[in-house]
Amino acid sequence: MEQNWTNLTNYIKAGYRSNAYAPLVWLMGLIFMVLSGLYCITDNLIIRYALISVIIFTILFALVIYVVLLIKDPKLLQSENFRLEDKRLDMITQKGSDIIINPVNLVPPISNLRIEGGDND
Repeated sequence: MEQNWTNLTNYIKAGYRSNAYAPLVWLMGLIFMVLSGLYCITDNLIIRYALISVIIFTILFALVIYVVLLIKDPKLLQSENFRLEDKRLDMITQKGSDIIINPVNLVPPISNLRIEGGDND
């Protein structure tokens, strides 16, 4: 748990965003938690209806923004790491050079093999 908290604080300090939608999701999650807490501690029926209305509005707002981002540019919903890797691969393909794959020997060494029924004692 402590490691996760450290990672979260480092991401916040660095301004890390996995995609364009992620900050909105965090904000909506925070708003949802606060409003849910207020809903639980209040007994007034009118205030409860108002809080439910605001919760529903924030959820609908987040869904509308998701659809807008999806229609405007689906790449905005991709993670930064994916976009950087995709850009790198595009640069490699535009360069036009062959990708060299080093050959790997998949046969195990003979000294490690044991033949059953033989004189390996």
